[in-house]
Amino acid sequence: MAEEPVNAFNTVTGQSNQVNNPVFTIPAGKRLVVDYMSAKAEVPAGESVSGIHINLPVVHFFLVLAQGADIFGKSVFTAAQDLRIALGPFANPRDVVVRMERNKFGTPAILGVTLAGTLVDP
Repeated sequence: MAEEPVNAFNTVTGQSNQVNNPVFTIPAGKRLVVDYMSAKAEVPAGESVSGIHINLPVVHFFLVLAQGADIFGKSVFTAAQDLRIALGPFANPRDVVVRMERNKFGTPAILGVTLAGTLVDP
């Protein structure tokens, strides 16, 4: 079984109350074993983040913690967790999408996500 380390990072900006971040694409025929995931959400002051979870290809929920305001006055929320999940294999490439849910839409929100794991042949 060939193994390849995966360390992925992606940041997206969205104005919806649900912001999706496609942090990594699992190649067709491969399995991704995720060992760690972290996320940082920045929303306008006074807004809140109610959830951060892997949305595709399956759903895994993470504990969200308020961090207060950053230097620019934005409200910051984080989620970080050790885990052990296997995703795939799939017949076609599949994105691992992390979703942030917040209480408002129409204002810019930033979602940064890191993912660490191993890509393996099943």
